[in-house]
Order: sequence, then C-alpha cells, then structure tokens
Amino acid sequence: MPIVKSADRVLQILEAVGATNAGRTHGELSRMLGIPKASLSSLLSNLVERGYLAFDSQSKLYLLGPELLVLTGHYLNSLDIVQIGRPIVRNLVSEINEDAEIAVKRGDQILFFYKEESSRPVRYSVAAGDLAPIYATSPGKCILAFMGEEEISAYLDRVALSPITQATITDADVLRRELELIRSSGLAYGLQEYHHGICGISAPVFDIHGVAAGAIVATLEAARFDDEHKAIIEPKLREAARRLSRELGFETESSTVRKWGKKR
Repeated sequence: MPIVKSADRVLQILEAVGATNAGRTHGELSRMLGIPKASLSSLLSNLVERGYLAFDSQSKLYLLGPELLVLTGHYLNSLDIVQIGRPIVRNLVSEINEDAEIAVKRGDQILFFYKEESSRPVRYSVAAGDLAPIYATSPGKCILAFMGEEEISAYLDRVALSPITQATITDADVLRRELELIRSSGLAYGLQEYHHGICGISAPVFDIHGVAAGAIVATLEAARFDDEHKAIIEPKLREAARRLSRELGFETESSTVRKWGKKR
C-alpha cells in the first residue's frame, strides 16, 4: 500500500516532537525530517490550529498539544487491563495509602497506563502516559523477569544500560541476578533507580496465556521505604496483581506462566 506523503509527514512531526520534553523548533524539525520549510510551516500551522501541537511564541518551540492527550486518554481507557484494573488499583491505594500505577511493556520501554493517587501523592514520580527504560523501573524489571530467556538476552544485547541516577543498575550480570530474585519472590523493587528519592514495588500481572501482560506498581518516597511499610504493601500488592490476573483470564492452577512460571 503506497504511503500518503502528507499523512506520513504529520506522523513524523508528532513522533519527533513527542520524542523530547523540551520541544522542537521549526528549523530543527526541518533538518531532522528533511521537510522543506514552506511545506513544514503549513503542516505545523494545521496541527497547532487543531490542537495536536502547541506553539510557544517566546521560545519558538513546538510541543505536543492537548488533543493528543484526549486521544491518548480514550485509547488507554479502552484497554482491558485498564478497564478491569482501575477498581482494583483504586482499592489497593485505599488500603496502602500510597500511589499505584498499571504499567505495560512498549518496545524497549515501560509505559505507565493508569495512575491512582493516594491522599499523599508522590511528587516528581510518574504520570499516566509516561515512558521509562525497562531496566531502570520496578515494573519494567518485573515484566522483563518473566520473559523468555532468548527475549531477555536479546534485550540486554541491544539496550545500553545507561545510568539515570546513581542507583541505576548498569551491569547486565547484576541485572540478571536481580531478575532471578524477582522470579523467585514474585516482586520487583526500584530503589531510586529512575527518580532520586522515589522507590517502587511491583507485582506481575499475567494474561490468559500466562504471559506477563503488565505490572501493578506501588510508588512511595524513599524515606518511607522501610520494612514496616513493605510488610503492609507487599501482601496487598500481590493480591491486587493476582486479582487482576484472574480477571484477565489467568488461572494459576492450570495456566502456564511462560517458561518461568511456578505452575508448569
């Protein structure tokens, strides 16, 4: 099927602007995408007028616009894991009084689909729609741990484990050892590896095929990440993840968790 040039250019523009939080200038987009400035001006003008891009007249930067958030919200709300998981996560938050999110794997990143805030929301954490490296987050490591060995090896071969904070795991062997612990315990921890001062605990959510379809993560400030809080959060987080897995069709007694599952 032939590519419609103008439509393809619109998608390239949205992808380029969305790839950074800093925004892009007209000249930068023209150089990056190889679109003539006159043609680019018309496309940008239409996107701004429709609300898919926003233009900051002072900095001369184009940023993603509010209409994309509307579309994203419709998409996220249409997913089974969100529709089914929303009341489960809401109940979890009411029990532990900490923020909680549903996250899924998207390529080599983790995507936070849904967030429920507690009465003491964590500042500088994540928002629904945020992307983060798999290796640097508790839900990312949680999902990675239950992937097949070939998939894990391929991921580690192609992804550079770059430091995001001083606590980020950057050694593949260290990460592999942590994945083994996650498989045995059923929980993953993010200890200030993505945001300084923020910790996370994640439990895997399995689908009807026994594949880790996502994870539920409880997020809290590092100052509260102690044995007392973990003892409260961990059993309730496990139960929330088990409940969502059951709602998605996973039967722990009969389904097979791909390669790494406890039930074979």
